[in-house]
Amino acid sequence: MITRETTTGAGTTSAPEPPQPMPPSGKAEPELVIDWWADLTCPWCYLGKSRLDRAVAALPERGVAVVVRSFELDPGMSKAPTSVTEMLTRKFGGTPATVRRLEERVAALAEADGLAYSLDRPVANSFDVHRVLHLARSHGVGTPFFSRLQHGYFAGRLDPFEPGALIEVASGLGVPPGEVRTVLAGDDYAAPVREEIAEGIGLGITGVPFAVLGNRYGVPGAQSVEAYSMAIARALAAGG
Repeated sequence: MITRETTTGAGTTSAPEPPQPMPPSGKAEPELVIDWWADLTCPWCYLGKSRLDRAVAALPERGVAVVVRSFELDPGMSKAPTSVTEMLTRKFGGTPATVRRLEERVAALAEADGLAYSLDRPVANSFDVHRVLHLARSHGVGTPFFSRLQHGYFAGRLDPFEPGALIEVASGLGVPPGEVRTVLAGDDYAAPVREEIAEGIGLGITGVPFAVLGNRYGVPGAQSVEAYSMAIARALAAGG
């Protein structure tokens, strides 16, 4: 049974490139696994992942592993990239100027956390990104793949809807480029992605980010570093 936390808050610790938590080395199993449901194009997932990473990094003596899980916020979105402003205007209404102001508010939050945030990034269907995420996970680098892609995307340094960008990031972590090309050319990992999305929906997840700690505690939304730290401490005290 997952108990949803209700803590809120915005982190204020600054870091140019937050550390990316990795599963502990060696044969020991992690003391706590945090399943992190997210979608690449979600700005709140960007803020939340950075804050979660900082909370995890503050506990180096404890074995905490973060596993990024797949969730699509807009499965019907076209594969043809468009601008964030155009997409949000079409989806929620209003004027481009109004949407731009909302994005500027999120950018200010990101900058307060020491994160780069481009207002002019492209947006498109993220299903292929999730399929490559599953490939990267099969090589033991799913979470760092997502994190590198996320930072590059929101900083405006790369377009994740271009196959070359996915190949570059994945291969930089040791995933053979040919395997990435094979996945993108076919439908490999499509079923696991859909199953994982269905699993999240089955847990009651309707939006992301959403963290599940030790398969016990659910923490919705982009919480503060302090809120994540408290949730992790609670999960560890309960035995992960």
